[in-house]
Parts: sequence; C-alpha cells; structure tokens
Amino acid sequence: MKKLLFILLFVGCSMLVSAITIVKGPYLQVGTTTTMIIRWETDVASDSKVTYDTTTALSMTTTVAASVTSHEVKLTGLNPHTKYYYSIGSTTAVLQGDTNNYFVTSPLPGTEGKFRFWATGDCGNNSTNQVNVKNKYELYNGNRVTDGWLLLGDNAYDGGLNSEFNTKFFNIYQTSIMKHAVLWPAPGNHDYNNIITLQISHSMPYYNQFTLPMAAEAGGVASNTEAFYSYDYGNVHFVSLDSYGLESNSYRLYDTLGPQAVWLKQDLAANNKRWTVIYFHHPPYTMGSHNSDIESELSSIRQNLLPILERFKVDMVLCGHSHNYERSRIMKGYYGNESAFSSSFNINQNTGLYDGSANSCPYIKDSSTGNFGTVYVVSGSAGQLAGSSGVSGSWPHSAMYASDNTHGGSLVLDVNANRFDVSFLCSDGVIRDHFTMFKQVNKVIHDTISSGQSVVLTASWPGSYSWSGLSDTTRTVTVSPTANHTYWVSYPTHCITDTFYVKVNSAATVKQINTSTYFTVYPNPSLGNFTV
Repeated sequence: MKKLLFILLFVGCSMLVSAITIVKGPYLQVGTTTTMIIRWETDVASDSKVTYDTTTALSMTTTVAASVTSHEVKLTGLNPHTKYYYSIGSTTAVLQGDTNNYFVTSPLPGTEGKFRFWATGDCGNNSTNQVNVKNKYELYNGNRVTDGWLLLGDNAYDGGLNSEFNTKFFNIYQTSIMKHAVLWPAPGNHDYNNIITLQISHSMPYYNQFTLPMAAEAGGVASNTEAFYSYDYGNVHFVSLDSYGLESNSYRLYDTLGPQAVWLKQDLAANNKRWTVIYFHHPPYTMGSHNSDIESELSSIRQNLLPILERFKVDMVLCGHSHNYERSRIMKGYYGNESAFSSSFNINQNTGLYDGSANSCPYIKDSSTGNFGTVYVVSGSAGQLAGSSGVSGSWPHSAMYASDNTHGGSLVLDVNANRFDVSFLCSDGVIRDHFTMFKQVNKVIHDTISSGQSVVLTASWPGSYSWSGLSDTTRTVTVSPTANHTYWVSYPTHCITDTFYVKVNSAATVKQINTSTYFTVYPNPSLGNFTV
C-alpha cells in the first residue's frame, strides 16, 4: 500500500512538473478578412494547436508541429467580418478556451459599418492608473466588439525588456480584452530602451512580441519592415509609424527622403478609404511632460512630416509620449512653435463637441470644396500620468482646445459610415472630451417625379433627424407631394442640413433625375418649405 502511494505521488509530481503554463497571451495579430494570427507563450516547450469555429463546438483545427515556447498559429480560409471562438494549447492539452476567447475577422475593404477601436498611449507601467483605464474601458464597452486595439508607444516601461512586457503589459490585459481585440502597436522610445544602437539594429524585445503586416497582408502598401506598416478595416485606413527608430542607419521618420517617409507617401497615395488615421509616439504639438518647442525630434516631425500628412488629407493623428491628454481643433498649415499659432490655422472655430453647446458643430470635411484639415490628439496617460506638475512651457498649448494632465485615460474611436466620433475616456469612467467628424454631408438633392408618385428621401448621415413639415424622426422618409416642394432634414442642433428639391411633373411618366452636390455652409431650416 505504501509502495502504491509512493508511485501515485511520484506520478502526480511528474505530471505537475511537466504541466504547461501560459506566460503571455493569447493575443491576436494581423487580422484580415480571411486570416488571423494567434500568439501565446508558455513556460515549457510544446507543439501548438488552435481549435476554432463560428460556434463554441470548435470543430476546426490548425497545428504547428515544432516544439516551442513562443507559439504562433495562423488561421486561414476564414469568412469576412465573422465571429470565431477558439482555444489554444498543444496536441495533448487545451490550455485555454471559453466564450471569452473569440475574434472577429475584418470586413471587406471599403465596407461601411459601425466599428469601434481602442487606443492606449504609454500604457505599460503596471500602475493603478493603467488597471483603472483598462477596467473603465471594458465597463464602457460592455459586450460590444473592439474591432482593433492601437498602441501608441512606450508599451513596456522602462526599457521594453521581455520581463517588463510580461509583467507590465501582458499580465494586465491578457485575462480580458487581449483575448479578442486585435493588437496593432507602434513603438516608442522606451520600447527601444532609449538606446541608439537599438534604434539602428531594431533588435529589442518589442519586435519579438508582435507579428506585424510588413507585406501589406491587411491592406495598404508593403513596407517590408515591422517598424512601420498600414492596414485597412472597412472604410478606415490606419498607418502605424515608428518615430524613434532609424532606417538605413541614419534616417528618422521626419527625414522626407528616408525609407519610412518615402513609403508613407506611396501608401497614402494608394489609399482610397473614406477615413485615414495615422498614429506614432512623438507628438508634433504638446506642452505636457514634453515640450514640442524645444525638443528637436518633435519640432522636426511638425515641420517636415505634417505637410505630407495634410497633403494626403489625413483625418487624425494620434500620439503618446507626453503623459497627458491634448486635443486640437481641426487645423491646417501650422508648423511653427507655439508662439506662431493663431486661430487662422483652424479650419473653423467649432469645438467639434456636437452636443448643442455654443460653437459645438462637428468638423466637416468636403472633397468638393477642399475643406480639409487634421485633428491632432495626444493621449499618453493610459499608464503613465504626468500629474499637476508634469507640464512644460505655457501649458496648455495654445493650439489645443482640450487639455488634461490630471486624469489618466484612453481613446475610444467610433466609426459609423461617414461619421467618426472620438472620446477621451478617463480612469474614473468620465468622458472629459469628445469630438465628431463628418464627410459628405449637407447634400443638395434634386428629384423629379410624376404626379401621384412618391419619392424616398434619405439623410446623408447617421444620427438624429428633424424633417421640416413632417413628424418623422427617422433617417428615411417617403413623401408624395402634389406640387413642387422642398424638404429639409437637419440634425436637431442644425449643424448639418440636407436639402431635397422635389419637382412634380404633370406628365404621366417622367424619368427620375437624382444629382447631388455638397456644401460646407449650413442651410437655414427656419426658412421652411418653398416652391421651386
């Protein structure tokens, strides 16, 4: 009996010693319309197995035979914009897999829809603020899918070591959002450990942690490097840049003839998506824990890079580095120091809040009139937080409409067709700033119908609606005027208004004509209906 007990104890101990434990992950990389990469790390080497399906039955399997501790499995043949559940492990054991292990593939390029992205800057410091920022986003997001997670650099403090990624990044997120939100990182100076030799070699743990689309697997133009890349999600084109590393041993991001800038111009020239968002670590405008007037790499980005971005009509630029929040109005042509700023660089003086307060109309970008500009956001407080003393120069920067250096937070990016909303969600769950952008609204539409016919009128934006002379509050209405008539539909704050001219022809049959033009001026709904 004692001998049997000893054997059982020995076997049990042996099983315990050989058990596999997850060190990091699982996490999702390079999500496309038909593929997904799932990565994780274990303390003991084994082969790799992912079982997956559109239901929790998990009937499909992909395995990699090599015995490794750093596991990477690419799933192929998936359906676009489809939710899949998955489990990870080896051919002998399942390490993890429940209803929280899922991902959603990307929609077909150009698809209009409702998408949500999360952006965190300077997050990886293992602080209470970092945990609170994460928790409040997950509470705010609820059961909604996070379609992508953008990292704005300095993802593991202080030196981007593998151990720091484990304890200060993966340990914080891997039990929740990391299981189902595809990661799209950009590097910061701390990821390079602030060492010039690593700027040149790029031989630091950051590049071992992540698999990135250097061959345009997810859209855009191939960069042939993981340092910078682009990808598409529906009607949004994202570009992740490296503002600290060196290319060809001498070129930085702001060197306009360097490899990164040359590729960027090619990528933006090829882009045909409705929205373009660019993100990198070092901000062109800040008076937070860094000063864009006196730090040469920040001023060089402002002077050399921003004209390129504006030339290609980039909508938003997101950065970290300063451990605070700063947000401009929509701007164009401002490349100087803070003292050179004036309100003339703002495309308009609206706040973009779109909440009914004074001057809160959204930012409207219109291709027919050349009404373009870019909103610049610094969001570097998802972990690190400057605090009341962590500011520079004449905080807040004169170009910034909103600034906050006392509350940590992250960015929530909501896209709905031609509407883009951005919110600064703080570590206490309060949204302390937000702004809205639209494209191709304020339409003027001409319709011709025969007497007795009806015509369908549809507002050009997603949101709320007030139709002149009608009780409808829906986006689409059907009208049957007996004579020529003009209809207006406005957002309740009257910041956006579409005009529909309906001509009623007395002939039995008339070929319908439907043409549209766009205006940046706002029609006045108080004028009411009139005959044309």
